[in-house]
Amino acid sequence: MKWLLLIPVLLVVLLWLPLSVRVRYNSRLTVWAGVGPLLARVYETTGESPEPPKPEPGQKQDTPKEKKKKKSLFPEKVNAGLVLDLAASLPAPLAKLLRRVHIHHTAVRVLTTGSDAAEAAVRAGHTSAAVYSVYLALGRIFTVDYPEILILPDFFREEDNIYAESRVTLRPVALLAFGAGFVIRLVKRRQEREQTNDSSAQAAGADPNETEVQ
Repeated sequence: MKWLLLIPVLLVVLLWLPLSVRVRYNSRLTVWAGVGPLLARVYETTGESPEPPKPEPGQKQDTPKEKKKKKSLFPEKVNAGLVLDLAASLPAPLAKLLRRVHIHHTAVRVLTTGSDAAEAAVRAGHTSAAVYSVYLALGRIFTVDYPEILILPDFFREEDNIYAESRVTLRPVALLAFGAGFVIRLVKRRQEREQTNDSSAQAAGADPNETEVQ
């Protein structure tokens, strides 16, 4: 029976292990995903879009079939009160969840080109201002480590060279806290709305003849 004591410990470890996504762009986009230090490549672009196969001579092309209209997944009538409660209960837990998203190990290296040296230098300045502006904006929402940014003009290349890499991590316990906070706020708002509706119904149903004016 001692092994049962390991279940809570294992759950705590699993909730604390960070979920990681690593993204790298260097003429092609590569994405890794995993748990903790274990990452596996899940996506990579080839850089070339495949051409559609050409029909052989004498082969009939398939005519597109008419698509059947699908039924809507959403009900025709929507509870407006529930929608308002959902929208009002979401911002605070969502802001806390986004703040727990950690962006780190970020590197951006850009070599800008131009028709002459002056244009290449100007484009480097504009690119640097844009990159830092985006990173400052991200820092207002997420937890961001200071990046490694290197943007220089290149007077010998004909095309710009871009290299970017970053890693995003989030612990499952943060998702659990987000769900719990959202549900608690939603339940409180629903209870307050029901109490308000009951009070309004009682006030509307009161007999005015019972009240005496002195």
